[in-house]
Amino acid sequence: MMQAQSTPYGPVANVYDAFLTLMGFKRGVENFLDRVHFDLPANANVLDVACGTGLVSFYLARRFPSASILGTDIDERMLAEMERLAAEQGIRAPRIRTALADINTPDRVRYRDTNAEAVLPEASFDCITASGALEHADLDRALAGFKRLLKPGGTLFTLNVRRNPAGAVLAMAYHFRPYGIAELRNACAKAGLEDIRVLRLGAEDFPANLSRIAIVARNR
Repeated sequence: MMQAQSTPYGPVANVYDAFLTLMGFKRGVENFLDRVHFDLPANANVLDVACGTGLVSFYLARRFPSASILGTDIDERMLAEMERLAAEQGIRAPRIRTALADINTPDRVRYRDTNAEAVLPEASFDCITASGALEHADLDRALAGFKRLLKPGGTLFTLNVRRNPAGAVLAMAYHFRPYGIAELRNACAKAGLEDIRVLRLGAEDFPANLSRIAIVARNR
């Protein structure tokens, strides 16, 4: 049976969303996402990998009301808090579901609502998002998994920790390694993704702009 793992974020899961809100980070990310063109079809299937307490999942659920979103994470405490927040906002399955999954094997999940394990079908998602996630992953392995799960023409959106002084502070605090922009672009190309673009956050996205940068790519 797939086992949950403890992460540095789990012990603060019940205050994580409130902390992001208080610091203005949540508002900054959402402001940036407003300017991202996701190009989702009606009734899109979206996978939010390493979803944490659901910042990106909830944003997409509001912006694309007909989309079905699966949020996955390796820490069940984060998923439990996401479920609590979803209920608080009146967002329920099938619009949003949660599942336990390792970012390095994103197709292997254990659904929280049924406790059933499953292998997600290839080419089943119109969009995959990963925010603050690739820093904790085997980059090549994770991206290869994302490519398998994306439909032809599907979109990958990643919001990554920048390799700069602000990113270095986060890396020391949470024990991860930020990837450089060239590394991310090259890894996406190696995985078989195309139309790879770097999206930079602006001053209007403060404070998220201090430590984040986005990559958008498409599946062939």
